[in-house]
Amino acid sequence: MGYLRLLACWILFFGAASLGSYLVYLYEQVWEREQEYLIKGVATSQAASIERRLARSLSSTYLLKHEVRYNEGRVEGFDQFAEQIIRSTGGISNLQLAPDGVIRYIYPLAGNEKAIGHDLLRDDKRRAEAMLAVDARQLTLAGPFELIQGGVAVIGRNPVFINEGDQEVFWGFASALIYLETLLSFTDLDSLETRGYSYEISRMHPDTGKPETFHSSQKQLGPLTQSHDINVPNSVWTLTVSRPLPERPLELWEGVVMSTLVAALLAFLLAYILKEPQRLKLIVAEKTKQLNDLAFYDVLTGLVNRRLFLQQLEYEIKLLQRTGKKAALMYLDLDDFKKVNDTLGHNAGDQLLIEVANRIKATMRESDIVCRLGGDEYAILMMNVDRAKDCKAIAEKIIKNVRQEMVVENHTLNVSLSIGITLLPEDATNLRELLNNADMALYESKKLGKNQASFFNHSLQAQAVERLRIEQELKIAIENGDLELYYQPIIRLANRQVVMLEALIRWNHPERGLIPPDKFIPVAEQCGLILTIGDWVIEQACARVKRSLEISDPLVPIAINISAKQLANPNFAVDTKQIFNRYGIDPAMIEMEITETTIMENMEEALRQLRLLRNIGCRCSIDDFGTGYSSLAQLKQLPVDALKIDRSFVRDVEHDHHDRQIVEAIIAMAHRLGLSVIAEGVENQTQLDFIDSAGCDLVQGYLFSKPLPYSELEFHELIT
Repeated sequence: MGYLRLLACWILFFGAASLGSYLVYLYEQVWEREQEYLIKGVATSQAASIERRLARSLSSTYLLKHEVRYNEGRVEGFDQFAEQIIRSTGGISNLQLAPDGVIRYIYPLAGNEKAIGHDLLRDDKRRAEAMLAVDARQLTLAGPFELIQGGVAVIGRNPVFINEGDQEVFWGFASALIYLETLLSFTDLDSLETRGYSYEISRMHPDTGKPETFHSSQKQLGPLTQSHDINVPNSVWTLTVSRPLPERPLELWEGVVMSTLVAALLAFLLAYILKEPQRLKLIVAEKTKQLNDLAFYDVLTGLVNRRLFLQQLEYEIKLLQRTGKKAALMYLDLDDFKKVNDTLGHNAGDQLLIEVANRIKATMRESDIVCRLGGDEYAILMMNVDRAKDCKAIAEKIIKNVRQEMVVENHTLNVSLSIGITLLPEDATNLRELLNNADMALYESKKLGKNQASFFNHSLQAQAVERLRIEQELKIAIENGDLELYYQPIIRLANRQVVMLEALIRWNHPERGLIPPDKFIPVAEQCGLILTIGDWVIEQACARVKRSLEISDPLVPIAINISAKQLANPNFAVDTKQIFNRYGIDPAMIEMEITETTIMENMEEALRQLRLLRNIGCRCSIDDFGTGYSSLAQLKQLPVDALKIDRSFVRDVEHDHHDRQIVEAIIAMAHRLGLSVIAEGVENQTQLDFIDSAGCDLVQGYLFSKPLPYSELEFHELIT
C-alpha cells in the first residue's frame, strides 16, 4: 500500500513537473507570437503610410493629364500650373510633360536640365515601362532608379490620349518625379530605426524577375521579421520590418526548476493545469483577433478602416467587371465639425463621430460596407445598385437620420453632412479615378450649400481644372494690379442725396475683360486669397477717402464687404485700425458690411469683432438681411448701425405679396432697434415708391446708378 502511494506521488510529481515545463515552453511560444504581431502592426502601418503618400503624389499626373486634354494637346502656362499642383499636393520633386515620349517640360527645371530631351520610348532601360503605360492606358510607376540628374527616385507616368477627329491618339506622358527619400520622409521609419527596428523595402525587378532591395536601414534585419505588401501601379513593393527580441521574461531552465519545486504542491490543481494549454491557446487567438482589428477596423467607431475599405473596393471593381452588376461609392463629410471640437472639446467630438457612425450604419444594408476614412470623413460602398435614384434616396435618408437631434455631454446638437456619389462602373473602373470622382462630388455638395448629396459628372473635372486656372490667374492679377474698385451710390430717400458709396471689386482681365466678383471670389475664399484681396480693398477704400480730402471731392463714407475668413482673424480689428492710422482718416468714413449668414455661423466671434470695430470708431452693418436665420433677440446683441435688405426681396415686391410683407416687417423691426435700413437692388420706380412708402431710409440700385469707377461718378446727376 505504501509502495502504491509512493508510486502515485512519483507519478504525480513527474507528471506535474513535465506539465509545468511544457507550459513554460508554450508561454515562450505565445510571447514570441506577440512580438511577431507587434512587428506586423508596425509593418502594416508604415506600408499603408507609404502607399497613401505615393497615391496622393501620383494624383498630380491626373491633373496634368486633364489639363493637356482640356487644351487639346497644347501646353500653356505649364510652370504656373505645375507650381500650384506641387504646392497643394506636396511630396513631389518635379512634374514633367513628354510630348511623343520626349521630355520637353520640367518644373522646377533647375537641377533637372539633364532630363530635357530624354526619349522615354527609345531608352532601353525605360522603354518597357513607358510602352506598358501606353498599351494599358493606365498610370505606371518606374523605379526606384538612379536619375540622370542624380539621386534615387520613382516616376509615375500617365499616358495622355487626345481626340483627333473621331479617334483618340497618343499625345505623350504626364509624369511626376518623387525622390525616394522625400516619399519615405512621410513615414516613421527613421524614428523606428532609432528605437531599435530595422527594415528593408524590396520589389521584384521588372527586368531580371529577381527580388531587389532598394532601400534599407543601416542595421540588418534580425531573425524575427514581418512583411507587408505596398500596392503601387503595375508593381508591388514589400516592406520587411524586424527588431531584436527583448529580454525574455522567463528562461526555459528557470521554468523547469520552478515546475520541479512546486510539482508536489500542484497535485490538487491537476484538473486546472490540464486546461491551461487550452487557455493559453485562447489567449493567442484573442490577441490575434485584437491585432487584426487594429489593422482593419477603426478604433473609435468600430467601422471598417480606410485600408480594408480600399481592398474591398478594389475587389468589388473586379467583380463588377465579371458580373455586370452595379454599385455606388459615397463620400460623406460632417459640415462644420470643427466648431464642435472647438466649443465642446475633443471628447464631445469623438462621441459625436461614434453616434454619426451608428446612424449611418443603421441606415445601410448588411451587404453594404461603411468605413471611417479618418477625422469626420466616412465612405460607403453600396452593393447591387439598380438605379441612381435609389442611391439618392438612401443618401437623403442618411442626411435626414444624421440631422435628427442628438445629445452629446448634456448638449443638444443638430449636425448635418454632405455626400458625394459616384457610380460603378459607369463613372470609372479605376480605383484612383473613383476616389477622385467621389471627392469632387462631395466638394460640389459643399459648394451648393452643404447638407445635401451630389452625383459625380464629368463636368466636375472641367470645373476643377477651371478653378485651378482661375486661382493661378487671380494670383497674377493681384501681383499685376488688375483688380480695381467700382462704386455704387447709396441714396437717402428723405432728401435724395448721396450719403454713402459701396465699394465693389472687379477684375480687369487682360483677355476676358471685366470679370464680376461672383466669378472669382468663391475661388479666392477656397484657396485663401480672399485675405489678401480683403486687405487690398480696405487699403484702396482708405486711399480713396484720403484722396477726396486732398482734392476737395464730395466726401461720403465708403461701405466695403467683409468675408467670413477676414472676420475669423482675431487681429482683424487691430490690423484695420493700423490701416486707418496710416492713411490718417476718420474710421467713421469706412462702413464694414458683414452678411447675416456669416454672423449667424459664428455668433460669438462675430459679436466680439463687431464690438472691436465699433470701439475703434468704424461703422458696421448687416448685409443680405433676410437670407439667414437670425432672431430678434440675436439682433439686439449686435452693435451695428444699419441692415441691408437683400435684393431678392426687393426684386419681387411688385408682384409678391409675401415679399412686401417681409420688407415691411424688416423695416419696422430695424427701426424698433434704432437701425437704419438700406434696400439694395432698386431698379424701377414702382420698387422705389413701395420702399419709400414702407419707411425705408436708404436705397441703392440701377435706378440711380450702376457700379462705376470713381472718376465716372456724377453725384449731382444721381438724384431722381
